[in-house]
Amino acid sequence: MAFDVWLACTTGRKQLSEWRAQRKWRNLAGTAAASLLLAFWFAFFIKYGYVTQLRFQGFPIPVAFFHFSEDTWSRTVPAAPLPVLGTAANFLTGLVAPFVPFKIAAFFKTVKAELK
Repeated sequence: MAFDVWLACTTGRKQLSEWRAQRKWRNLAGTAAASLLLAFWFAFFIKYGYVTQLRFQGFPIPVAFFHFSEDTWSRTVPAAPLPVLGTAANFLTGLVAPFVPFKIAAFFKTVKAELK
């Protein structure tokens, strides 16, 4: 969650202010739409599993676990505050995920400038 906040405060804020100054509303709207879609998908809809008898809901922090036994799936949820905090962290991760490529590009730009 700390990485998400850091990414939003550095790269996200910088990129959004650049697009606003350059009046690139299409880029701004596209990134906002992608952020919201990813946020909802990560927090509420994504389910994945590593083995055939265990699945998780929520990414990157699982907020529910599904176990397959005796031809049925059973759902297990951690104690009360953990699913809420996990869902909030998953939502925040989805919001900042579209800014990761910009952070990588800024890193390569900095390295290239230092090598000259």
